Amino acid sequence: MANTICDFCLEESKGLFHRHERLVSGHYICKKCRDVLETHQLPVKYDLFQTLLTADPSMRATLMDNHLQRNDATQCIAKFYPLPANLLHDGEQCINVTEATIKVNPSKLPASIAETRIANITKKDILNLEDYPDGFEIKGTLYETNAAIYFLSKHFINCHRLSHLIKNYPDPSIIYIMNGSHEFSYQVPHSDLFYLRDEFYHKILEKKDNKKQNLIYLSSENTMMITPGSYSVPRNIQPGVYWINPVKDGGIHFSNATGEPMESVGGRIQLDEGDMMEVTGEYEFRFKKKETSPKEEKVIIEDLPEE
Repeated sequence: MANTICDFCLEESKGLFHRHERLVSGHYICKKCRDVLETHQLPVKYDLFQTLLTADPSMRATLMDNHLQRNDATQCIAKFYPLPANLLHDGEQCINVTEATIKVNPSKLPASIAETRIANITKKDILNLEDYPDGFEIKGTLYETNAAIYFLSKHFINCHRLSHLIKNYPDPSIIYIMNGSHEFSYQVPHSDLFYLRDEFYHKILEKKDNKKQNLIYLSSENTMMITPGSYSVPRNIQPGVYWINPVKDGGIHFSNATGEPMESVGGRIQLDEGDMMEVTGEYEFRFKKKETSPKEEKVIIEDLPEE
């Protein structure tokens, strides 16, 4: 039997006793990727967040962008961000729900029972007990919505602004929030999935609101679709010679590392490290020249925006 490729991490199976499992969908999965999905309590199937968790981290943004190219934004919200069992305020959309714990000062714990429904929470219900390293570990549920982050426990409620969430916190087991000098460290099972869900949700909003998207879609091995945004080489795009075909000709401007304008010649551009481009339309970039008739080639060149 020939070796197979894991559709999640793209590693090839090795040896008779290291065969990849074939899923009902026809996709293959290795033991390592299956373990990741089971640890995160996700269904073992080929879907967006399963592939995001098991893919190389450098590919995650591209995978999200490709998914948004193929799927309607509203349908993505409905599929991946359904309303939770806990009723929210009007207009709130749930992004994350996860078990969490925080250590707080036991002397500040109230004896009363806290409100359990987010929709009923008002300012008077919020206590905001911060970190207390030698304190009691309190279990609760952490909710992230498009309006706030809530921690609901038996005796108290914390509520934070989304802007107070520190997304690059070095400890992967902590969701860390800082409000001035007040620190809140919520220990969660998997912060990586929390942040992936947060990132994809905001990409959906960008697409729905038709704002600056800064997205690159990989149409094939040597073709990219560039949408409005600012891009750098090699952060967004690898260096090389590209043939450019305008899809929605709204404008594209190139500059080198010193800020000097660059021009495309004959429908192609040489991009090197440090170069930048500002895009206000949509353009197809190809590593290899597209096979076209002379008439088609003329259209491609003439449709290029004026520099």
